Amino acid sequence: MMISLKRIACLALLFGLIQTASLQAQYYYAREGYNPYTGTGARAATGYNPYTGVGRTSSESYNRYTGNEHSTQTYDNTRTGTEGESKSYHNPYTGASANVQRAYNPYTGKSAYHYNYRR
Repeated sequence: MMISLKRIACLALLFGLIQTASLQAQYYYAREGYNPYTGTGARAATGYNPYTGVGRTSSESYNRYTGNEHSTQTYDNTRTGTEGESKSYHNPYTGASANVQRAYNPYTGKSAYHYNYRR
């Protein structure tokens, strides 16, 4: 009888730990991955501040075989409605790099756009 109570207690403890681990995973906002066959690594993260209403998403990727790098950031302010985006590319073999930025405000209907390309 005593052994079965210990087993039940251990199973209950294990079940509780499993539930806690899955609860923590629901609040995880950053991801990272790597593919050894293609040599590509990527990382993404998302954040939101409810006090200011600002949200930001960012992602980066890198291919170690080609050396290509790519990064993207988006910005969103729910209180003012302003949205922004920035993208960057770089190829070390050709020396080419590019950067594009865009912002839009739906309340005023105005948008801004800027780009830069270098060889």
